[in-house]
Amino acid sequence: MKPNHILDLLSELNFTAVDFETANEKRASICSIGYARVRKGEIIESNSILVKPQELRFSAINVDIHKINDESVASQPEFCDLWPSLEPIFQDEILVAHNADFDISALTQTLDLYNLPHPNFRYICSHKLAQEAFQDLEDYRLKDIANYFGIEFEHHNSQADAIVSAMIAISAIPLLPKSIFQLSNKDLTSIISKRASINTQSSFDLVYQDKKIEKNLLKPILDVADKESIFYNQKLVFTGDLKSISRSEAAKIAQRMGADINTAISAKTNIVVVGSNAGPSKMAKIESLISSGKTIRLIYEEEFLTLIN
Repeated sequence: MKPNHILDLLSELNFTAVDFETANEKRASICSIGYARVRKGEIIESNSILVKPQELRFSAINVDIHKINDESVASQPEFCDLWPSLEPIFQDEILVAHNADFDISALTQTLDLYNLPHPNFRYICSHKLAQEAFQDLEDYRLKDIANYFGIEFEHHNSQADAIVSAMIAISAIPLLPKSIFQLSNKDLTSIISKRASINTQSSFDLVYQDKKIEKNLLKPILDVADKESIFYNQKLVFTGDLKSISRSEAAKIAQRMGADINTAISAKTNIVVVGSNAGPSKMAKIESLISSGKTIRLIYEEEFLTLIN
């Protein structure tokens, strides 16, 4: 895609906003595709499509977010069957997505899963666009920006998310100099550093303010622990918000059961306890390690509570 063509598409506000929902921690587990095609600054078409992942496995945390489960997609086509009709939407297009790194990696990893060639496209992160164009906002999560514009939508409905991303881009692109876009880069917004939201706390964080684990909990207590425990001498990492117990208390219990608690995912990690709003960087690292053949057991809160009880 030549720079002049990209500039023409940006100037004319011609692009396609996309959103992907996934079934589990693997990016290549797309279960819903949403898109909103924009021509001359108007949304001319939008849709959402349910997809049956190749591995029909839904994680509780994902279902909790988007409400799609295995029954929802059991009779739906797989991505490879849909791709012939979807490819023209992506080919030679500028794609827009909120926190685009996730959506673009979901797309490319799914294409790789099915050995499908990558279409020629560039992409833009609407989170980055919004923070540059609307600098008086405190938060740049999709729902925060929607509230700013007075837009009501069903968050994590892929079509609705794509439409809101499209509306952000329609409003933001005319306010920004074209020099801000890196025309030679796949990510046209690569020069912009994404600003962290100051309001990332969930309602559970307000109860359990400090998710840090004290240093004295980062060493296993093997001499008094039950060697038959699932956690015995296993390197364990917590990610996300636990609803029923603070992370510190959970760590204390796991330590007494022999867990070797770590704060970062590594090739040595054996178990990850996953709460809601799990850290995307940790989940991506987990996915990468699992894809490379590493065995990491993911334990969600309900199962964790059962095990420690």
